[in-house]
Amino acid sequence: MTEKDAATLSRLVASCREQLESDLVELVEELGPALLKDVAARTYPAREPERRIAAATLKQALSAHWGKVAPALKAALAGRATKPARPGIDTGELGNLQLLSDAEESIQIASNEALDRLNTASRDETNPLERRISYLVLRSAMQPGDTSFKLATLWPCLQGALSEITADTGARILLLKLAGEHLDAELPRLYRVVNEALIEADILPRLKRSYRDTAPVDAHEVAAETAKVATTLDRLIKARSKEEASAPARPATDNRELFDSLKTMQVAPPKASAGGHANIVRMARDSGAARDVRPQEAVTLDIVAELFDLLFGDPSVAEGIKALVSRLQSTVLKASMLNQRFFADRSHPARRFLDSISTVAIRWGKVVNADDPFYRKLSELVDTIQASYDGDMGVFDAANAELDDFLAEREKIEEQQDRELAEAVRAREEEIRLSRAAQMRAQRAANHCIERVLGPQVPPEIESFLRSYWRDVVQGRISRTGEDGAPTNDALRTAVALILAVTPKHDPSERKRHAAALPGLLKNLNAGFDEIGTSPTERKSFMDLLAELQFLALRAETPKRADPAARPAEEEKPRQAVAAPTLQVSHATDSGVRVQDISLAESQDLGEENTPDRADLRRVRQLVRGDWVDFITAGQNRRERLTWINTSRTLFLFSNSVSACAISITPEALAVRLRNRTASIVMSDRPMFERAIHGAIRSLDKRA
Repeated sequence: MTEKDAATLSRLVASCREQLESDLVELVEELGPALLKDVAARTYPAREPERRIAAATLKQALSAHWGKVAPALKAALAGRATKPARPGIDTGELGNLQLLSDAEESIQIASNEALDRLNTASRDETNPLERRISYLVLRSAMQPGDTSFKLATLWPCLQGALSEITADTGARILLLKLAGEHLDAELPRLYRVVNEALIEADILPRLKRSYRDTAPVDAHEVAAETAKVATTLDRLIKARSKEEASAPARPATDNRELFDSLKTMQVAPPKASAGGHANIVRMARDSGAARDVRPQEAVTLDIVAELFDLLFGDPSVAEGIKALVSRLQSTVLKASMLNQRFFADRSHPARRFLDSISTVAIRWGKVVNADDPFYRKLSELVDTIQASYDGDMGVFDAANAELDDFLAEREKIEEQQDRELAEAVRAREEEIRLSRAAQMRAQRAANHCIERVLGPQVPPEIESFLRSYWRDVVQGRISRTGEDGAPTNDALRTAVALILAVTPKHDPSERKRHAAALPGLLKNLNAGFDEIGTSPTERKSFMDLLAELQFLALRAETPKRADPAARPAEEEKPRQAVAAPTLQVSHATDSGVRVQDISLAESQDLGEENTPDRADLRRVRQLVRGDWVDFITAGQNRRERLTWINTSRTLFLFSNSVSACAISITPEALAVRLRNRTASIVMSDRPMFERAIHGAIRSLDKRA
């Protein structure tokens, strides 16, 4: 390795360390209000006066002294950098060598518990970081014995800073506990940013984060969870066995009648009430076919019936995914009845396939695109499993292998598409920056044009559409041909025609004119959608809404408005007269993909709601390639994956192969959208079947 290479790596390490420490100080500085709110919400019974006093003391100390914490932490972090590391000594263990008073020992125990919690929460990022750091140490990029990235050396700095708030033992113990609870969700993200920076520098790169990533899984946690599930199952079976022992003896059964009835219902499932999904497992459990099952099988029936109830009622699972997994009800029951390891073992072939549905479904959010190759593949595999599963786990093994091959191939295709799109955007980066001023002028003009055609009786859904999607169409035409150009006037005439289409029709002549004008209106709307690269899902959602509003208009009915008295107080805001031009938007086509560029307007009068919040900016900085973000426009959700970040991290590119459109956005603009809730970061979660299984077992255990 050359000296230059070593110097480059040293600068990289120093930059990562500085980023980690800066983010930690900023995070801790923002933590005060959350801690104060948490302490204020805690109540303790009169029989625990020490805890009540500690909470009251901490509440007062947080209000008076939290401002001291961030400077103290910053000084402590800077101070440790001036102290040479001593090989072989872990500074995090020095406290164990001292003789402590009872109070100090209690504080140390609370500190160790908080540190253990943070270590557990962060290990999926700190473990690979340790490997990368070791890789760099071998090349002399760090000083021997440098442990500055270890949580065990960061934590004493943080603990010392927290001690600035109060000297009261009870209050300090409570503070350490609360700090651990709040930091365990945030600290892994800080380490993730460091890992990503090293990956970008080709330091032990791994597979890129993708749509298959889910919440991190720890082997120790899985083992403990498996044992807990197995114990609970044993308890439920014993309880059921006691019930059976007191009942009249029944002949043994091979469950053939039960499986036959399930198979019949699976082929032609009964209709569910209220447009939901029929739980045929619950129907089978309550039928005569299940009257003679053994206690173990009865418990399995209860769990699977409860499992599908929870899954069908889970608001975070898209209806399309619910429809997909509902076809597997008899298969899931059969797999679990043949081997109860299904409930406790995530590596069970059937569990792995079901969890794969969750990990693929992250790309859709609440609206599933049935034409997406991913959905078609899942549907094909579900059909194969449903038709051929007879108890042989080889069916699931084959499905898992086929799905893995499909995902790997699709990831290669998408990776190439993302690379080409990123190169095109990179080449236009300076052009984009220079064109934003002109785009802002065009956007202001478009806002003014849309404002002219709106009236007091326009349905709010149509007004929202015109102020967002159609404003972008008008803006693009103004940029190309001017405000008085024919294309711009055509777009405004289409806006007027759209409003007329949803205005109540009171006589036959109005209905006749509407019928004659409708084909032209739909043609013009679709042309505008094409110009701004609207995804098929967004386009279909609006067209469905338009059809509903037109139906009401033909019947001379006004759309029902929500009762103001029924709305929460925070929603009772006056309607905005003019769309605030805080975010400027433009469109261009790169590599066959329509790219929507979004940036923050350069204005001193943005207002509080349209100014980036520091916490939101930090969350944006912590995004890495492969993360998903939901963008919400006029009530329509568009889920996009972060596929590229420029070197200076001033431009993020989001795309989704479901549609030929993408979003390039500045960090400040994305932070504003997070603040006004027109964007949200998709957080990883446990697979839906895993959540449902554990929820079902807990529910039955409580009733037992």
